[in-house]
Amino acid sequence: MHLKKFSPEDIVDVEELEKRSFEVGPYSREELVDLFNFPGAFNLLLYDGNRLAGYVVAVGLDEASANIESIAVDPDLHGKGIGSVLLKGIEEEMVARGYRVCVLEVREKNDQAIGFYNKHGYRASEVLENFYSLNFKGSRHGLRLMKKLA
Repeated sequence: MHLKKFSPEDIVDVEELEKRSFEVGPYSREELVDLFNFPGAFNLLLYDGNRLAGYVVAVGLDEASANIESIAVDPDLHGKGIGSVLLKGIEEEMVARGYRVCVLEVREKNDQAIGFYNKHGYRASEVLENFYSLNFKGSRHGLRLMKKLA
């Protein structure tokens, strides 16, 4: 497996992974292009040979904090540590860029993701009512999670 930065030829792989990873509200190709090319955005892609195993993209919010905009892992590879590699890698990049806090949003009923983030030191800081436009397990609410970085 190897980590790399996003380049335009990765968009097909990222779009396919996005569709397979999110049963509700995956980003479109246009949204992904905008996200990866957003000024100040930074990212990591993890490839297993020619197969995209996962990706993460983040953007600075202010001089102290950055937000993970999206993180996805191939559903066939869940439980193999890929999410942890991506999360650790993007947190290290945040620290290198001078950020001290990582923020992210997750659907309130996404127990698997919430458990993953809690295991990595993230804690809920805010409930975001009707944050998402589409329901997931009967809710549109989100949680804002935060972690202080070393």
